[in-house]
Amino acid sequence: MTRRTTIRPNAPIPQNGKIDPAKVDVAARPKRRRKARNRPEPAPELRKWEAEIEASMFKRPYPPNIMLEPAGFDEEHWTSPHSDENLWTLQLAAAFGTRSLAALTTFMDQLEALCGRNIWDEEAGQWRLDENEFSAALAMVNSIKPRNEMEAALAAQMVAVHLMTMKASARALKYDDDTKTAAVAGKLARTFVMQLEALHAIKGKRRTTRQTIKVLKELHQHVHYHRGEDGNAGQPHGPPAQLNDGRAALPSPQSGGEALSLSSNEGKGAMPHPRRR
Repeated sequence: MTRRTTIRPNAPIPQNGKIDPAKVDVAARPKRRRKARNRPEPAPELRKWEAEIEASMFKRPYPPNIMLEPAGFDEEHWTSPHSDENLWTLQLAAAFGTRSLAALTTFMDQLEALCGRNIWDEEAGQWRLDENEFSAALAMVNSIKPRNEMEAALAAQMVAVHLMTMKASARALKYDDDTKTAAVAGKLARTFVMQLEALHAIKGKRRTTRQTIKVLKELHQHVHYHRGEDGNAGQPHGPPAQLNDGRAALPSPQSGGEALSLSSNEGKGAMPHPRRR
């Protein structure tokens, strides 16, 4: 692989054709200006929707954001994003559903440990936490609206599981052969759903399944068909059924047919008991 070196426009080209790295400023490369892309105007439907969504957005509770001030040795102090520190403390207490300063400090420490320290502050000479990530974690806890410390603990755990799920999913998508990480991401996603169901159960918002049973009343009419006109006993009847299978009837000396005698049990004793061997 050939490595290209960019020479400054004002640097003289050596006669022998060789470049001296000590005399070439590689960092001073000409910057390309990206041409601005043409962007169309928003659709009229979006303009109509803008006012409605803006009004609903401002009805949501204001999340307690955070600002971090460097304190040296890669440490930082929590500060309010506005000038009223007292109001900001009340916002945090309402977000975690507590009036205990110890519980509030513990939850803040735990959420801070979840955030990455990946921003270099040249002026302070130290690595800084990502304020956006910390503020997003606080906003997620605030959206759950915990009513006490136990619900706040569950909310903080849900934030941790969410962050782990997203990081594991990103790694699984980047490395297709990493099936273990993909399995872990799936388990974390199921854990988040279980936590959400537990939160709904605590707040009394669990969904219950209702079974509906429909009872239908059906009326059936039984029609008995009898041969002859007598013996109907008031039952509705129709004409005698005519059976015709296409074969001739057997010859009989009597035109009216002959009735078969039925056996009866008259004059017979009871059956003897079986013998025991």
